[in-house]
Amino acid sequence: MESSMEIALRDRGMLSLILTRVEGPQDQLSASMVCKDWNEVLTLLAQKLTIRSRVLLPSLLHRFKHVKQLNLSQCTDQLHDQDLQMASKCLKNLRTLSLGNPDQPQECISNVGFVSFVNNCNMLEDVVLTSIPNLQDSGIEAMTRVCNKLNAISLVDCVSLSDDTLKSLKHCENIQELGLKGHFGFTPSGLIKIGENCPTLLKFSLELEPSVDITLALQSLATHCRNLQELSLKF
Repeated sequence: MESSMEIALRDRGMLSLILTRVEGPQDQLSASMVCKDWNEVLTLLAQKLTIRSRVLLPSLLHRFKHVKQLNLSQCTDQLHDQDLQMASKCLKNLRTLSLGNPDQPQECISNVGFVSFVNNCNMLEDVVLTSIPNLQDSGIEAMTRVCNKLNAISLVDCVSLSDDTLKSLKHCENIQELGLKGHFGFTPSGLIKIGENCPTLLKFSLELEPSVDITLALQSLATHCRNLQELSLKF
């Protein structure tokens, strides 16, 4: 006959309440090793999946299909289009994506691969894209057109992007946060489109090369973004 402790340890509802109070990755790892039931409950409680090695991607995606946040920015390997395709098919409820790392450009991800990914993950709300040299304007245009719930976009050192990317922001009717940092093909006349296309902005950060004149862009923000609460400029 099972003891009351054994019954309690198998009660998924009680376990969920207990394990939600376990904070920190090391403590969560220790708790997951207590027994199979604890491990399964912690898996279901997880909302964010961070991939540090491409080798682990298939098994982790299969285990964490329910997560809404995918962090690929800490992956030490070069990711490929098939990796994004696999992720997009597994993570149907994905809301947040962080892809790329400033110290290791993701050179094996193509624009076509990214477009395929966003077409399958049209519930995205928050996207951070860093150092993806093959990403083109058409990739961003596809994302802004398909993902109509986007409210935060951060682009860092995506060198192939030009003014057409800024024009495509017109599809983001509810965007509240936008960040642009590093090297792009943006021009002063193109930057004007940020204010014109994103009147709902609440937070905007801009850190471009000193040679890029942002005077007209700031005037456009002042004219169109009446609800802007936070503006960060770095040179």
